[in-house]
Amino acid sequence: MKSNKVLLSFDVEEFDLPREHGAEISLAEGIEVSAQGLERILRVLDRAGVKATFFCTGNFAEGRSDLITKIVKDGHEVACHGVDHFSPKKTDLEKSKEIVEKIAGVKIQGYRQPRMQKIDYKELKRCGYEYDSSVNPAYIPGRYNNRKVLRRPFVRDGVLEIPTSVVTGMRVPMFWLALHLFPKRLYYKLAKMVVKESGYFATYFHPWEFADLAEYSAVPGYIKHNSGMKMAGRLEGLICEMQKNKCDFVTYSEYADKQVGRDIITA
Repeated sequence: MKSNKVLLSFDVEEFDLPREHGAEISLAEGIEVSAQGLERILRVLDRAGVKATFFCTGNFAEGRSDLITKIVKDGHEVACHGVDHFSPKKTDLEKSKEIVEKIAGVKIQGYRQPRMQKIDYKELKRCGYEYDSSVNPAYIPGRYNNRKVLRRPFVRDGVLEIPTSVVTGMRVPMFWLALHLFPKRLYYKLAKMVVKESGYFATYFHPWEFADLAEYSAVPGYIKHNSGMKMAGRLEGLICEMQKNKCDFVTYSEYADKQVGRDIITA
């Protein structure tokens, strides 16, 4: 009997959320906030014995190369997430891969665009990426409207797209913010519903969510809600629930490799 899969991922970027709300924060401070959260995440994953995928910006990789090395040493996957998270550029696909591969010492297979913005699949292919995960097939006001985008993996211009999971029907997004705001038992229940329906559950978080954010007044309260150690506890609870549900945790590249030769829709 084939087991259901959980694709757990983290966007390892410099904490720049205050800048979105009109407050300044230095690159060095943003990197250290995310580093604090990343260390907590790695401890949770180690205790649970599961592997995840970390989409890293070039800025963070250069700023904390020791943590990139630790991610690889712990058996997790490293992928790319642009260079400067706040100011993405067209050249980032190539430059990000160059930076992260050099620091991680491994071949990079996947990419995720900052803030899940639109991506150039032809350029992804040219740069040597095998999969992308820049699609949240939901409507997020002020960000994107992907309600008509496929919810299942699809191929475009030779690149496998692995969308973030949403609840069937209303397309309730199961991304990072949902675990902050939903009662945790509801989130766990919905995650198990999704994996039962589709055979996999793909979601993402940010290390800065797991850091102590109380001092950052510019960050909205709904984002700080359940952040820090509370968020680490919620993540640990999610992993435990999915393990009890007999799900296997796999990296994005492991999942992508298993799709080769399957009848995947070409979009």
